[in-house]
Amino acid sequence: MSRKPSFANLRGTATPAPAAAPTPRVRAVATPAPAPVVAPPPEPSVSTRPVSREGRKQIAGFFSPDMSLAMHMLARRQGRSLQALMAEAFNDVLRKHGESPIGD
Repeated sequence: MSRKPSFANLRGTATPAPAAAPTPRVRAVATPAPAPVVAPPPEPSVSTRPVSREGRKQIAGFFSPDMSLAMHMLARRQGRSLQALMAEAFNDVLRKHGESPIGD
């Protein structure tokens, strides 16, 4: 089976113009192409992280799909975020081991 032709091959081709009376040949003078307009790069910002994450650190782990589903469903039923449930669980673990809970 042959491949479809690429549209990139069609660049520069146009439909032929209707036949007109022949014109005398004139030597074309090459003109330089205009320089492309390049936008200046954006200025780097001090912090690209959202304000809600300022002063916070991510804690991540890999769990089974069943654990993930159970936690997401519990969060949904309680109308809370998964992050809020995880904070509660971490505080419970800290209490269990004699440490004081940190909060959210």
